[in-house]
Amino acid sequence: MAKKDGGKQRGSPRRVHKRKDIEKQWRKGTSRWQYAGEGESDHDQLDRRLSSPRQYQVVSDEQERDALVMQTGGPHILLHDGDRELRSRPRRSTTTENANATLIAIGDRVRYIDMGEEEAVITHVYGRESFLLRASVRDAEYAQVLVANIDEVIVTAAATDELLRPGLIDRYLVACAMGGVDACVCINKMDLPDDEEREFVDDLAAMYRDAGYDVLLTSCVTGEGLDELTARVRGNISAFSGHSGVGKTSLLNVLIPDLEEKTSELSDQSQRGIHTTTRSTLFPLPGEGFLADTPGIREFGLYQFDPADLHTYFPEFLDYADECRFPSCTHTHEPGCAVKEAVESEDIHPLRYRNYLQILESEQQE
Repeated sequence: MAKKDGGKQRGSPRRVHKRKDIEKQWRKGTSRWQYAGEGESDHDQLDRRLSSPRQYQVVSDEQERDALVMQTGGPHILLHDGDRELRSRPRRSTTTENANATLIAIGDRVRYIDMGEEEAVITHVYGRESFLLRASVRDAEYAQVLVANIDEVIVTAAATDELLRPGLIDRYLVACAMGGVDACVCINKMDLPDDEEREFVDDLAAMYRDAGYDVLLTSCVTGEGLDELTARVRGNISAFSGHSGVGKTSLLNVLIPDLEEKTSELSDQSQRGIHTTTRSTLFPLPGEGFLADTPGIREFGLYQFDPADLHTYFPEFLDYADECRFPSCTHTHEPGCAVKEAVESEDIHPLRYRNYLQILESEQQE
């Protein structure tokens, strides 16, 4: 991976300051500090001595290399540098170009110091060019980054009553547009629906295609759509993301033979997805490219949501929004709204418009 100098001359020392606003808390019975300041993610627990840390240290560029973050969420962060994989961790002086967000996410490009024996310390996190993120469930002012620097998110659902949720799909599509990421829709487990249910899935797929999205219908049982999916991810950095239990890990196992990631059936009682993927991982694809598997989620809050911009993330709305009577039209109650007229004539699908209204209402109440 090419080095990034950040405008500095090679060989000059770089003073790395510790991150600000980090509170320290003693965890009884351990020799570990837990840093619980704003912007820290769960895995940012740094081993250190009990003596007071230095406020900064001098780091030479020659000591540092660039790498790609392949895995987070476990006891170590896994880095990929050429043909090497290293176990790593941040430290108190790790710097970042991404304010108010998860310090390190899969897909991040970082600088590190090789400590020997396949161990490394991360010194800097580069700015993210694209990302999929949501508002933290603990602090809406903080962004939880699911994956960074990716080409496409494959928003995955399943062809079952419980797991085919257009409202959640649309939230993902909006978040992808906000993060500068291309997106497509994948409806998996197409071996399950009967003829009547298949008709509903086909109608839903047509709705998203009419809105401008590519839609894949797949089944790991029958093989439907898998060749198309394989061709789509080849050579790219892509990510599966969606509700728990929709079969993201099963698709990953098909696309990457011998991976054998753990999968699980639905909960017997609720028929809701079970969180079998507990950490975020970026896997190398056969040949070229990477594919991420992210933990399934059931709720998705949009980060730094601006109600005035929401309609711009619904591509089919843009063909009509300029014809509204009022330039600041929210497409909810205003007279002379061309978007509402398009919904009434079904040039815009009523379900997409209903999801737009639900997102608008729920995010304004946050």
